[in-house]
Amino acid sequence: MGRIRVLPADLANQIAAGEVVERPASVAKELVENSLDAGATRVKVEIENGGTNLVRVSDDGVGMDAEDGALAFARHATSKIHGKDDLFSLQTFGFRGEALPSIASVAKLTLVTRARGTTEGTEVVVEGGGVARIRPTGAAEGTTVQVRDLFYNLPARRKFLKSIGTESAHVSEAILLAALARPDVSLFLVRDGRPAREWLRASTRRERAAQAFEGERLEPCVGERGPLRIEAHLGSPERARAGAVGLHLVVNGRAVRDRQLARAVAQAYGSVLEPGRYPVGVVYIDVPAEQVDVNVHPQKAEVRFADARALHDAVTRELHQAMTKAFSLPALGASRSWTVTRPITPPGAPAAFPFGGGSTDPWRLHGEADGTSSLAERAAVVALESSAGPALFESSGFYASLEFLAQLRTMFLLCNGADGLYILDQHAAAERVTFHRLRRAFASRSIATQRLLIADVVELLPAEVATLEERASDVGALGVELRAVGASAVAVHAVPALLSRAKPERIVRDLVAELARAARRPFGDAADLVLATMACHGSIRAGDLLSREEACALLRSLDDIDFAGHCPHGRPVVTRIGYDELERRVGR
Repeated sequence: MGRIRVLPADLANQIAAGEVVERPASVAKELVENSLDAGATRVKVEIENGGTNLVRVSDDGVGMDAEDGALAFARHATSKIHGKDDLFSLQTFGFRGEALPSIASVAKLTLVTRARGTTEGTEVVVEGGGVARIRPTGAAEGTTVQVRDLFYNLPARRKFLKSIGTESAHVSEAILLAALARPDVSLFLVRDGRPAREWLRASTRRERAAQAFEGERLEPCVGERGPLRIEAHLGSPERARAGAVGLHLVVNGRAVRDRQLARAVAQAYGSVLEPGRYPVGVVYIDVPAEQVDVNVHPQKAEVRFADARALHDAVTRELHQAMTKAFSLPALGASRSWTVTRPITPPGAPAAFPFGGGSTDPWRLHGEADGTSSLAERAAVVALESSAGPALFESSGFYASLEFLAQLRTMFLLCNGADGLYILDQHAAAERVTFHRLRRAFASRSIATQRLLIADVVELLPAEVATLEERASDVGALGVELRAVGASAVAVHAVPALLSRAKPERIVRDLVAELARAARRPFGDAADLVLATMACHGSIRAGDLLSREEACALLRSLDDIDFAGHCPHGRPVVTRIGYDELERRVGR
């Protein structure tokens, strides 16, 4: 007898549920999308205990008769497609026929539905993938799906769920994405019996964006290129955040995750937006259905484009043209070519982008008009090629021995050394000093704080507030004292004294972005990443005018730390041009 067996249907459904149902938000997303596909104009989502005890979704859609109500729980049963060619012209959210059987296999599910124009409803009850119990019932037109005790039959999976606040925030985010995708539908979220959010029917995408991003100044950006149409509502560069948590992408009416597309949007801001930062807002992209493959992810959260490079380039340029006037952005340049380059890191230095583990791509985009590498890369090359003279870090007091000559372009410190000229990046140098001090204070749990006279209230996404609440002890260890003010704001009462130059809002936004990136790892492993980001925005920056005393103090500070000539993010701190090289260049 062979060893290969066909899996029982209930086990197969539970395996499929592992791909489709990750957490309560996955349940809410799938059920809301079913409601939208059913032509609903009103959708109400109710959750209890973050959705682990209850997720109930009610709609006024077309409903189902008894036959369809029972068949909806059969695996791969769907009304959305009928043949393989339909995959290339999808107009619905769902099409796999997996959601209801997958959910029913890991929870206690009750469906009550009544088709429009009929007088009797149908109730279907399925628990843990068991046999469906069907009976007639009284019901309003439309459908209500009630999911109780998620993962009750898989306790190991239930243990992986986060706090109530975190799970609730994920549900809220899922409903927000549905609201952005369908402005013509009213959606309501009720949390533990209390109204939490509502998105009333909007006549335009701009009106919906204004509802979704209350308090944000969003500029409309509309452009077309061939069959591609772009409509975006984006915030100003100074409101950008570390990470793309506040940027939402909607392709052909479907909210998706796409790192390259998000990066193309950020690139549209040009040099005013630092690498790794993304604007707040929403970007709608409409392309012919045959140019997009939506069948690449079990949760339908990702898409694949027929010509991704051309689309990304078009998005960057069309958005830039629209935003140049709104935000007075510098021109990208007609001959600018976007190439992928890898930062050059001096031997022995850590990777230039230490955010490993898939949280940040170590490759980055540069748009140099002449095709050369970035200033940091050129500086690193010069530092590596300058072999004459003593090693920079072999003797103590090296930086204090340099003679400060001048500040160049409020960005570089020009110094005279025994064997050549030394040029320091003032921000990279100050960032490294601040990082060293923060890391040392964090290790000893002695980060000094500075209390604010008036608490600074920072508006955040519900998911971000939940992250801060969940990591409250870690946040406190970093010297940031805050508390939640409602579901979408925190009040900052104290910040690290070393970061007094930075705005509390910037500290909190960068902090929550790094905490979210490090969510799957122990905090101790990610603390340096958080401290590095905090140090970056709490230090002297390019454009800050320094006095001679401040410049000399910074030089002396560099002698007190142990490093290999780079800031925490891998940028070279110092470049040396030997006098022998200068003599050779002038022909002496």
